[in-house]
Amino acid sequence: MEISETDLPGVGKRFELPVHDGSSLVVVIHNTGKHEVFKKEHADADADRVIELSEAEAEAFGSILEDVHFQPSETDMSSTTIGGDTVIEWYTLDEESPLAGTTLEESDIRDETGVTVIAVERGPDAFPSPNPSFEFEVGDTLVTIGRSDEQAALESRLGKAD
Repeated sequence: MEISETDLPGVGKRFELPVHDGSSLVVVIHNTGKHEVFKKEHADADADRVIELSEAEAEAFGSILEDVHFQPSETDMSSTTIGGDTVIEWYTLDEESPLAGTTLEESDIRDETGVTVIAVERGPDAFPSPNPSFEFEVGDTLVTIGRSDEQAALESRLGKAD
């Protein structure tokens, strides 16, 4: 990622950072310590000021952006134990899944395995507590809850058991 830097004689420095959506963030740091943040929607657009920060505010904001206060970590979305032997699991349906193209009711997951489907994630959308007529599609991620042995039965049914 290339950040352009431009001297602004008598003012300070200008930095421009391209952003993943095609826009750019522009930061002007004044010799006085004032920081201005602008956003340009595209290369030929005028920059719109987003915020003006004092030197102390910019320093505090910068430390947040540098993850000084919080270190993000990848969450293991494959399994979460919520007490005793109760486990929440995530299963993504592939082309070979016997559930793809069936409704929740037709799948009979709860009666056959004891597991309850508590939500389905489909792309950016989530469907909490899907109704019996909800139809599963390839690529859906089922969020389920049940005991370890019940989850193992579902894994076996899905052909995912080790």
